[in-house]
Amino acid sequence: MRETVSDFRLDIPYRIRHLIGPWLTRAARLVGQPEFKLRRAGYVGTVGIPKAEFERELSQSGFAWGPVSWYHQPSVGSDPDGSWTFRRAPLSDRQLHVILIDRAPDRIDIYAHWEYNWFRHPIKHARQLDIDREAGSATMQSWLDGRDIGYETNSRVRRKVRRALRRLAAPLLSRGTAR
Repeated sequence: MRETVSDFRLDIPYRIRHLIGPWLTRAARLVGQPEFKLRRAGYVGTVGIPKAEFERELSQSGFAWGPVSWYHQPSVGSDPDGSWTFRRAPLSDRQLHVILIDRAPDRIDIYAHWEYNWFRHPIKHARQLDIDREAGSATMQSWLDGRDIGYETNSRVRRKVRRALRRLAAPLLSRGTAR
């Protein structure tokens, strides 16, 4: 179960999801697969800034917030915390979809992909046709670079393994320098 959030904007979609979500899921399954598995190819990177600050930057850059991140399935032990889209125009053929996952108060994993705009192509969107994770990730990395927002591109697993190895190696290395 999702923790209580102090941001009122996020609270409403989760309440609505619990009320009408089962019907939406059934309807979406009639035409496609509503769940979306986040994959390494769509991993943009991890930024070291608070989510509220990052979301403000997205909003100021023309991204629109949406409550559909409940359909995104990240790795075990994490929940999607934000779903943002960028469209060049409201009825653009494609949209850049950005998914945020909180890792810590000042660390966010970012995933992105290009997909059909669900306003213009709801069936293609629901069927997840022509999802382009690599291009979405590259576009979002370019967006981060253009705003001088630093990011790590090592996956969460690689970062955890690297930290574990450093912790294991520290006592061994300190023995050699203590003489």
